[in-house]
Amino acid sequence: MKTKNKSILISVNVRTYNSDKTITKTLDSVKNQTYKNIEIIISDGYSKDRTLEIARKYEARIFFAEQLGNARSQGIIKSKGKYVVSLDSDQIMDRNLIEKCVSLCESKKYDALIISERSLITKGNYIERLIAYDKWVIDKGRNIKEIFNTACPRFFDKKILKNIKWPKNLSIFDDTILYDRILQNGGRVGYMGSASIRHHEVTSWQVLVKKFFRYGKGYLKAFREYPPGIAAHSLPRVSYFRKDAFKQPKYFFGLFLLYLVKALAASAGVFSNLLDEKVLEKR
Repeated sequence: MKTKNKSILISVNVRTYNSDKTITKTLDSVKNQTYKNIEIIISDGYSKDRTLEIARKYEARIFFAEQLGNARSQGIIKSKGKYVVSLDSDQIMDRNLIEKCVSLCESKKYDALIISERSLITKGNYIERLIAYDKWVIDKGRNIKEIFNTACPRFFDKKILKNIKWPKNLSIFDDTILYDRILQNGGRVGYMGSASIRHHEVTSWQVLVKKFFRYGKGYLKAFREYPPGIAAHSLPRVSYFRKDAFKQPKYFFGLFLLYLVKALAASAGVFSNLLDEKVLEKR
């Protein structure tokens, strides 16, 4: 798949916070793309480590935002490119990913693309391989319906985003709400499966619990913004019930353990947030 017009500017948005352990590999994957007309936009949550020092070496344009949703919308607003790529600071793109995404959108007139996501295995322990299996099952299903899956677009034609009403101050599910609003505005969404984004995963159950407890703290705000989608998004993934998920039993049953741990940790976060809200009401 070749891109005829390589003069189209692509904006790669990376949201960061104390990301100096992973940001170099992320930005290397941007600079090493076969497609070269790229600008880098950093939306940082006021990092206290070397994140910004590293980002400046890649000639990134740097802005600041505290919440995840605000960082996403800010990065898109500041982007000058026709297309926008949304990355996390621990993700690495396949070398030809942007070239393939541009070509697909230009030829098929897609407004957004869901991109295949895979795991980077570093320690090789059970939880790391289980999360990798989870991503593999989702990719095999390639379910474009956002309500029943966790796959959300990461490559956008900026014009479809101009009419989107952005959710404010969200720390979770901003991508799900964005996807729903793209579809409501008549956006055409495709799937990029021949190149991937690769993700550094958590390598312990303790870190996973802390991560989803933090997500739970922001759950109610997202739920109030988009109740039906967030509720459906919280259920076990439809991909778990496809025959592909049964191919490795030791991981298939682990998928439901993974879901249970996430759900319990997030529920604890929701409860903690409710207590915080009651304390504020009494003041």
